[in-house]
Amino acid sequence: MGPSRTVASCGPSLTGHHRPIDLVLVDDDDDFREAASGELEDLGFTVRSFADGADMLAAFARGMRADVIVLDWYMPAMMGIDVLAHARRAGNWLPVVFLTGHSTAGLKEMALKGGAIDFMDKTGGIPSLAERLHALLETSKVSS
Repeated sequence: MGPSRTVASCGPSLTGHHRPIDLVLVDDDDDFREAASGELEDLGFTVRSFADGADMLAAFARGMRADVIVLDWYMPAMMGIDVLAHARRAGNWLPVVFLTGHSTAGLKEMALKGGAIDFMDKTGGIPSLAERLHALLETSKVSS
């Protein structure tokens, strides 16, 4: 990333410059995860991606830090809603956004009741996700 690049900003660092938003992406679809990670990085996010929730949970247990988690809903080993529940029980209160290709009102309601801050359909595109993340994180900073 060159010095003139615009980055997804999470707030001033100790030097007064904005730092990139550290995003964790969990999706079992290798092709989607790779493409989404690349596009999010192109949009200025720092992305760590995982193929399943267990690996993400283990990384947080080892001290990984992030600003936001983006979870796929349908994953074979552990559904996204279960990953969220495990994260919350482990004391991880980061904002979570579900991103799925199978969106229904019932799933969205379950995600929000489970503690997610949003539930988005993958067909909306990664730029829309990035915009939504900026808005959600800015709102959560204002309400803190």
